[in-house]
Amino acid sequence: MSLIELARLSDAQQAELATYGERWAALRGSTALGDRAAAEVGVGKAYAAAGLAPPNEIVWAGGPIELANSWARSRSTAGDNVRSLVIDLPCRKAEAGVDRVVGLAVRVALAGEPRLSRVPAFCASIEEAVLREGERVRPNLSARLASIFAPRKRASLSFASSSFALHSAPSLGPLEFLHDVGNLVRQTNALCGLWQIARNASWMIPHRQVCWLAERPHIVHHDARGRLHCPDGPAVAYHDGWSAFAWKGVLVPRWIIERPDLVTVRAIAAAQDPQVGRCMIDVLTPERFIATGGAYRVAADETGVLWRQRWRWEAWAAVEVVNGTPEQDGTYKRYYLQVPANMRSAREAVAWSYGLSEQRYKPSVRT
Repeated sequence: MSLIELARLSDAQQAELATYGERWAALRGSTALGDRAAAEVGVGKAYAAAGLAPPNEIVWAGGPIELANSWARSRSTAGDNVRSLVIDLPCRKAEAGVDRVVGLAVRVALAGEPRLSRVPAFCASIEEAVLREGERVRPNLSARLASIFAPRKRASLSFASSSFALHSAPSLGPLEFLHDVGNLVRQTNALCGLWQIARNASWMIPHRQVCWLAERPHIVHHDARGRLHCPDGPAVAYHDGWSAFAWKGVLVPRWIIERPDLVTVRAIAAAQDPQVGRCMIDVLTPERFIATGGAYRVAADETGVLWRQRWRWEAWAAVEVVNGTPEQDGTYKRYYLQVPANMRSAREAVAWSYGLSEQRYKPSVRT
């Protein structure tokens, strides 16, 4: 006897996929203030679904770092952390329940709506930045002393283990669709509270007596590829005053964005993180990096000039090419294409940029 309850989506259900994809894409990138009252009702539902009494207090913060500081000050009197009961376990049970009753065609259809089934790259970067900063938050001295002399010591979880980024949860969107449209209510109903919270808040730390919630950011910038990115300011900023800076998905120190005049060949060479160093070259521009002595000439031929720089653990290369079509003033524009550092000739580098081997690259007309 088959356990499959939803073998495939009807045409009407298929049409709803795009609606839910748009909804969750908008939610993950939203900078609008949420409805606090609705989120608090959702907290009650989520606790009830976990078999817990609602928390005595719901504390709001303007952003995740204010949330982390408030949590660090008061967690010793907030009861046990119940993230596993309120969030992790219900999500896993819903995923397992759905997995048993949907057919392959439904899985394929869900995968075909990436806005619903995949978390954008900028959400992962925001979560990385918040967790990195949140791990630096420590309880104040009185809270630390109280925990030392407490009669019953409670295990203290880290900020990463205690908190939950609602916008980064990959399964909440597909499970809501299957609940609302696929009629898989029995398997997913325990998540109704979490969906309501996710529509109105960004971060959550649930304890038995207190539940902390954080507002959404008021600034989120990303590029066309969905990477956290802003060339002239914070890529993400919250109402609590905390912000993070990013260049094409890489978290960078704020001075690189706010003071690009300080980005020099020497500063690039001193960068501890190779990814940040590459971002600094982008900010400086490869042309200025090469012109100011940042790279040395490796080879040149009829296709262009290959430039390279090696540091202790990292290398960078770019090929300089000339546009075959003149500009309106009769000049020919030069471009610098970043290529793998193991390129041996400009021709090989240009061929690589077209996805070809050096032997197969035989241009007949330059444009």
